[in-house]
Amino acid sequence: MSHHRRRTISVRIEKLLPILAVVLTVGAIAALTVLAPRLGDARQASADASSSPSAETLEASPSAPASASASSEPLPKFTTLEAPPAIAKAPKKPKIDPCAVPRKLTVMTFNIKGGRVSPGELDGIAGVIRGSGADVVLLQEVDRNRRRSGNVDQPAIIASHLGMQAVFGANDYITDRGGYGNAILSRFPIAESGNTHLPNSDGKEQRGVLRANIIVEGQRLVVFNTHLDHTSDSLRQAQIGAVMSRVNAYDGAKLLGGDLNAGSGSGVLGTALASLTDAGASLGASHDGGGRVDYLLPNSWLEAGAGRVTPTGLSDHHAVSIDFAMRGAEDC
Repeated sequence: MSHHRRRTISVRIEKLLPILAVVLTVGAIAALTVLAPRLGDARQASADASSSPSAETLEASPSAPASASASSEPLPKFTTLEAPPAIAKAPKKPKIDPCAVPRKLTVMTFNIKGGRVSPGELDGIAGVIRGSGADVVLLQEVDRNRRRSGNVDQPAIIASHLGMQAVFGANDYITDRGGYGNAILSRFPIAESGNTHLPNSDGKEQRGVLRANIIVEGQRLVVFNTHLDHTSDSLRQAQIGAVMSRVNAYDGAKLLGGDLNAGSGSGVLGTALASLTDAGASLGASHDGGGRVDYLLPNSWLEAGAGRVTPTGLSDHHAVSIDFAMRGAEDC
């Protein structure tokens, strides 16, 4: 090739070099424009993978800091928990044979001297009852909101001292607030009660018989409390006849108690004993004047145990209490 031709080619190449440089530069810029976002995403993904704990790590260690890495902190070890033991069912209550396990209770009868008892003496009466362990109490000569005894509800006050329920039967000096009569107190629930006035003669103090249907551990016990006339035997006979007609109207366990104003060999007691028994026959005198006038007379559903006569100094009568075991079914 001639010298002139080589020079011409050299000149042309020199002229093309700037153009080629421009083309290469533009191509490089275009390539960077396309690849740069992808490289950034890849770097970010790599950074996320190295700086954030995995889902497994987060679930296992909820309190781990965000900067902790899965490779730098070992996974916590878990202890396998055993299944909790089955909850034991409450044991079933054993079935109680009402014949083999009789219901035990103590019954008291106490004449509290005409209601002429101060509020302070009511505490003493409550103390006598508490000391006897009585579950059922028959009170005679009781006042309810009468002026002579301080206008207080005597049976309610005594019952409140003992945590008992009380019912009252007014027979004389009756007002809309109370009167004078008999009361029954019970540690067991009293389901129902009623009071019946007895035969009377003109000018005599009205007498009555108070009834309470008491539920003793699921079994009904019908309790009658009375106080008969003290002046006439014929009137007492009429009164006990009326009382026994009420007593005999009920089936099941029942008991008559109170002040009969009659001795152990009297016709009055004989009338009652035609269908009841004398649980305290061996207990002796129940009155300051001697003699026995206060009785507890159960039917065959109740078996009498130990009995006690307790002079109290709070009344001219003594408190008489007897322990009983009550049958629970008719076929026992």
